[in-house]
Amino acid sequence: MMNEARSKTRAALNTARSVVITTHQNPDGDAMGSVLALRLILQQQGRRVTVVLPTPAPSNLQWMPGADQCTVWTGSETDLQVLQAADTVVVADLNTLGRLGSLGEAIRTVHATVVNIDHHTHPENFAAVAWIETEAPAVCSMIAELYEDVHLSAEAAMCLYCGLMTDTGSFRFPRTTSHVFDQAARLVRQGADPVAAYERIMNTNAFARERLLGAALQSLRLEHDGRLCVMTVSLDDLARTGTIVDDTEGFVHHTLSIAGVQMGVLCVQLPDQIKCSFRSKGNVFIRNLAASYGGGGHVYAAGARIAGSDLQATVERIVADAATVLSSATP
Repeated sequence: MMNEARSKTRAALNTARSVVITTHQNPDGDAMGSVLALRLILQQQGRRVTVVLPTPAPSNLQWMPGADQCTVWTGSETDLQVLQAADTVVVADLNTLGRLGSLGEAIRTVHATVVNIDHHTHPENFAAVAWIETEAPAVCSMIAELYEDVHLSAEAAMCLYCGLMTDTGSFRFPRTTSHVFDQAARLVRQGADPVAAYERIMNTNAFARERLLGAALQSLRLEHDGRLCVMTVSLDDLARTGTIVDDTEGFVHHTLSIAGVQMGVLCVQLPDQIKCSFRSKGNVFIRNLAASYGGGGHVYAAGARIAGSDLQATVERIVADAATVLSSATP
C-alpha cells in the first residue's frame, strides 16, 4: 500500500499533461537514471515530457537512453517558454532549488504544480507535492516503487538500474537491503543489463582522468590517529593532466578504503572556491559538518563548496573541525 506522499505524487503525475523534469547540477547516476526513467514512463502514458538539466550530463552517462534528448538550461527565452508551458515540474534527487542555479529561480516563478521526489535530509519546502524518503537508497529505488505495478520498457529499467547501482556504491553501501536486490532483480527481468551498466559507467575513464587520480592518491594524508583521510586536487593538478573538476567524481571513495579510516574528505581547488566531498562510515556522521560550510547531503555522504581559493587553509580548517565529529563517535 502506498504511503500518503507517494500516493499524492502518483496522482499528480497521473493528471499531468505537459511535464518538465529536472535534477541537480553535475548530475550523477541516480539523478540521470531518475529523470530519464521517469521521462520514458510518462511518455509511455501519453504525457509530453521534457528533461531540462541545469548542467550537462557527465560523459560516462551520456549513453543512457534519452540522455541525448535532454535540454541544458541557458535561461533563454525558448527555455523559459518550455518551463512556463508545463503544468507539472518534477524536481528529482535534490532537496533545495539552490542546487539548480538560475533554473531553480525560474521554477520558483512558474504556475505549474511542482513535485519533489528526493531522499536527502532537511528538504527545502518548495514543492506543492513532496515525497521525501530519507531512508531510500536512491531516488531510482523510489521511482521503481512508484511504478511497481507498471511493466517498464527495457530502456526505463536500465535507467533505474543504473541509479540504483551507483547510489548504493555497486550494492555495498549501508542501505543495500534485500529489498534493493529484489528491485534490481525485477529491473533485470524487465531488460536492464547489469554488465553493460557497470562497464559503461565505471570502465570508460579517459587516460587523463587516471593520471589525475594518481596525483590525488599522492596527496593522501591521515589525521586524528588515522581516523580521517584527506585527499586534495589542485588547480595545477587539473591543468597538468588536462582534466576538469567533473573528472574527480568518485575519487573520495578511495579515502575510506584505508584500514582505520572513518571519515574521508576530498578537496578540489577551483578559481574562486574549494569543492569538498565528505564520506564516512560506522557511527561517524558528516552531514552536519558539510552543512556548517553551507552544504548538505546524507549522514554518510555530503558535500559543500567553500568560498576562497586557498586549498591548504581550507584543508586545515576541515581537519580542525573534523576533530569534534570524530570525538563524538566511537573509534
